Amino acid sequence: MSKTVLGVYNSSDEVVRAIEEFQNEGYSVKDLSIIANTTDVPSYIEEETGVTSQEVSTRNQTQIEEHQGFLASLFSPFEDSMNQNDGRTTYYDHLVAQGISEVDALRYEDDINYGKVLLLADKGSGNVSAAGGVSTGTMAREQTGFEDTFDTDKQRSLKLREEQLDVNKHRVQTGEVEVKKDVVEEEKTVNVPVKHEEVYVERRAVDKNEADTTGPIGDDETIRVPIVEEKVEVTKKPVVSEELVIGKKQVTETQQVTENVKREEAKVKKEGDASVNETTTDSNRVDPDRL
Repeated sequence: MSKTVLGVYNSSDEVVRAIEEFQNEGYSVKDLSIIANTTDVPSYIEEETGVTSQEVSTRNQTQIEEHQGFLASLFSPFEDSMNQNDGRTTYYDHLVAQGISEVDALRYEDDINYGKVLLLADKGSGNVSAAGGVSTGTMAREQTGFEDTFDTDKQRSLKLREEQLDVNKHRVQTGEVEVKKDVVEEEKTVNVPVKHEEVYVERRAVDKNEADTTGPIGDDETIRVPIVEEKVEVTKKPVVSEELVIGKKQVTETQQVTENVKREEAKVKKEGDASVNETTTDSNRVDPDRL
């Protein structure tokens, strides 16, 4: 019965989880089988799930490497020379015999030789709606990072991802301002006008004819004149000479943040006379026909 590849997996645990998922989709253990190039992997998977391994008697490594050159001469007559040597076969021959396309069989053979595990199912088995018209094996190959080749006209999608910067802000104390008062002593000079009294004596000449001669000459006449002056008295008192207003305000400035981000880009590789029509569709544009 023809087979179809459900997926290519890196480890036994991945195969076990995949088998459980396919069983939930309607596949029976009898419909499933695996191919691996070691004996430990199939025995572990069979113990865990009951799915058996396909026994493939392969040629030596030199013949396998020679056969891998098939991709360079695809569709050329070489089967006769490759199917000799004691009746042994390659993984490629084994897969082609089960209905796998030659191109896919060659890729799957590389997967097996690199230690991957193939999960196969009988065509027509399982829940048809689970695949939704697209091979579940193809989806598994996309998840494991391997190429996918398909021969149908169905459209398939490849999602490109990129990293975006997620910038957050948090408040941290970067400094502190302390405002306090200090007493500073300085010398200050003030000019103050003050008054004082002075005694003056003015001598005047008199007419001798008019002079007073009535009294005798004596020494008992004294005149006392008090003298007053202003003295400067200095006192000090505190007065407000200046006022400081202390507060905080927010200032917004722009800072540049530089970081390396990764993104995925699609590269289209053409071989031969293949023609590729590449277009770009704006997913945010609203189609007026749908309103």
